[in-house]
Formats: sequence, structure tokens, C-alpha cells
Amino acid sequence: MSSTPTQEAGPTSDRERLDQARRVIRGGLPEGGNGNVVYAAYVAVIAALTYGVPASRAFFMFVDPAWLSRHLTGARGVLVVGVLVAAVWLVGHRLGSLRGPVVPDLPYLDHVAVSSLDRAVVLRRWWRLSLLGCLIGGLLTGAVVGTGMVVADVSSPWALLPSSLGGLVVGLGFAGSWLWGQVRSWPTGPRGASTVLRGARSLRALHHVGLRTQSSRAVTMGGAVLAGDLRAARLDVASPSTRLRRTRLRARGPVAVLAGRDLLGLRRAPGALVVGLVLVAAGCWSLAHATIPGVPNIVAFVGTVSCYLGYGAWSEGLRLQGDNAGTPPLIGLAYGREALAHLVTPSALYSVVALLTGVAVVLTTPGAGFAALVWPLAMVALVAGGHLMAAFRGLPPVSLFSPGSAVVSVAFWYSRPLLLTIIGGVAATALLTRSTASNALMVLVLASYAAVAFGRRRVRLLDEGHRT
Repeated sequence: MSSTPTQEAGPTSDRERLDQARRVIRGGLPEGGNGNVVYAAYVAVIAALTYGVPASRAFFMFVDPAWLSRHLTGARGVLVVGVLVAAVWLVGHRLGSLRGPVVPDLPYLDHVAVSSLDRAVVLRRWWRLSLLGCLIGGLLTGAVVGTGMVVADVSSPWALLPSSLGGLVVGLGFAGSWLWGQVRSWPTGPRGASTVLRGARSLRALHHVGLRTQSSRAVTMGGAVLAGDLRAARLDVASPSTRLRRTRLRARGPVAVLAGRDLLGLRRAPGALVVGLVLVAAGCWSLAHATIPGVPNIVAFVGTVSCYLGYGAWSEGLRLQGDNAGTPPLIGLAYGREALAHLVTPSALYSVVALLTGVAVVLTTPGAGFAALVWPLAMVALVAGGHLMAAFRGLPPVSLFSPGSAVVSVAFWYSRPLLLTIIGGVAATALLTRSTASNALMVLVLASYAAVAFGRRRVRLLDEGHRT
């Protein structure tokens, strides 16, 4: 009699089945992901030691330590740190709805994630890698900040430990809010606060369609960034407008219709309206305080950047015109006049916020004078000119994609409007407190004129480039 051949026992648990599937995918080759993770962590540590610590030391030496101790210690310092940490976590939550920490490749999703295996086991690898990256990033950031404070003699060496632990906690919170934002991007299933930092529960709550959407979006956005086409990336992450769809514009003049259209667009996107309001108010508050003698220039720097970003949140109409260059005008305005008309709504909103913030600073801050009231408002032309440059810059020239310097060249090409705004705003504010008001006003006027003139030139060149 022939004996029955013994059958080899197959995998019994989901983890073993997943390991077997991964071996089939790799074709029997060894796993190579851990080496990449270790190398990435090694590069991050080297970059932090080489560039991060000197930059942190230079920052704390640049800012007056006495001013820091007066304004960023005690309850005020705790409030500032709390606001910054909350802003970082909110950014992580928003980022999770666009590109979460768990984004496998499309073939893996279509052939492995759709199986009967536990989704927490199938997706655990991507979540652990993202969590490890957030923890390492937070730890290095806290260590760099603490080391800079110690080297610059701002604090004792004992500050290195709490700053490093604080960075680790911030990184952990960022990872949790990032994953929670991805979970809440799907409207059904478990998506409450009970899924925060609950890896298995959150991974099981991720929907396959949402994962496929984010995976395909990551591919298209990566291609757009490599090609230098930020318009494609911006349109890919834009949220569809679902509010006030029945509201219509009234018949007015061409400029009034465009301004009303931009205002209606902000009403349909209340998130952009609120974000712009918060950023512009914070920036104007910083610029108003920067007019007080003795305040370091870093306050003017932060205020200028915040105003630029807040104004940009209100300038979607301007960017859409730049994206649609070459299409026939629907209202009949010349291309240049239409671009200037799109500046009416964000400039008006900025002016109102700047005046209200200036009045609040004058009434509540000792030492604030008339300059604190008008200086944030005086920045409107500079900020508007910077966004006029940014909206109509078009695609980067092919000559920028040269071997060895493509990333740096393209980054500098895209950041020119922001750099011009920062240099003009900070230089003028520094002269306001260290020289005469006429010199500061002259620098601000020249910088604003340069930004507006260069922006109008970009509008003309983009218009002429699409003419037939």
C-alpha cells in the first residue's frame, strides 16, 4: 500500500500569510526597507548636526536674550509654545486628509489590502515607518533647539533634556493627528477621538477607496513636483466647493464683478477665509509690535511671512487666472486689468484686518505709537505685489533643470516672490526703529514698486506667451 504524502502546514495567522505574500511580491529577495530607514535616519542626524545646530545658535545669538527672557518666559512663553504646538498638530490633521501616513502603492492595495487579512496587520508597516519618522523628527528638532540655546548661552545645559523630550512629545502628537486626519477623511466608520494614537483601531478604520485615492494622488503630486508644475499639484489637492452653490453674482461693472466673485469664492471656502484671517491678524500684530524700539527684527520677519501666507489664502482668484492663461476672457477686461482686479478683495480684507489690529495694539501695548497703527497697513502693496509675481510666474524654465542643481534652482525660482517680500518688509521695519521714518518709507516704497512692477511684467509676458 502506498503511504499518503505528508502535506506541509501552511501559514495559520494573518501575519504569516502577509509575510508569505510579501515574499512572493519580492520574488524571494530579502527585505530591503530597514536599510533605507536606517540610512534616512543617519542622514537626518548628520543634517541636524551640520546645519541645524549652527542655524539654531545663530538664531538665538541674533535675537536679544534679554528680550526673549522678558517676553517668552512665564505664562506668556507657555502660551506661545502651546499655540505653536497646536498649530503644528492642526497642520498634521489637515495633511492627513490630503496625504496620510499610511499610503501603500496601488498594486499592494489592489492585491493584498483587499484580501481577508486583518487591515491593521496589512497596513502596520507604513504606519510604523511614519510614526518612527515623526518621532525622530521631533526628537531632532527639540535637540537642535535646546543645543542652540545652550551654545548661545541663553540657557543652561539642563535645558537640553526637556527640549528633546518636548520635541519627542510634539512628534508623537503630530503622528497621531496625522493619522486621525486620514481616518476622518472618510465620512463613515469609526472616526472619533477613540482612534487617536490607537494604531490597530485607526488602521482598521481606513477605507480602501480612500487609500487608493491618496495613493494615486501621491503619484500625480510627485510627478508634478518633479516637473516643476505646482499648478497640477495644487489643483489635485483642492477640495470641491459645496457651499452656497445657489448664490449668484449680481450685474455690476467688470472690476466689481471680479471682486464679488473672489469674495463669493471665499464664502464658499470658509476654511481659507478663516486661515487667512488668523495669519494676517497674527502678522499685522507682529509688524505693529516690530515698530516699538528694542523689539528684535525676528518679529518683523515672522510678521511679514505670516502676512504673505495669509494674503495668499485669499488670492485663489488671482492664482486661477494665472493657471488659465491663454483662455478667452469671459468679462471683456484686458488680461492685465483683470489681474489687478483680482487684488481688490484680498487687499480690502487685508486693509480692514491691519487697521483693526493696529488699533488694538495701540490701545493695549505701552510704547506703541502712530507707526504701529499704519505700518501693517503700509505693507499691503508689497504683499500684493509679491502674490502678483507668484500667481503669474508660469512654469520654471527648462534651463533650471540642470544636473546637480535642479532642486536648489527650482526652489529659488519659486521662492523669489516670498524672498523679495521678506527682504523689503524686514529691511524697512528695521530702518523704522533704527533710522528715520523717511528712510524706512523710501525702502518700503521701492520694494513695493519693484514687486508690483515685476508682477505686472510677469502678467504681460504670460499673456503674450499664450497669444496666437
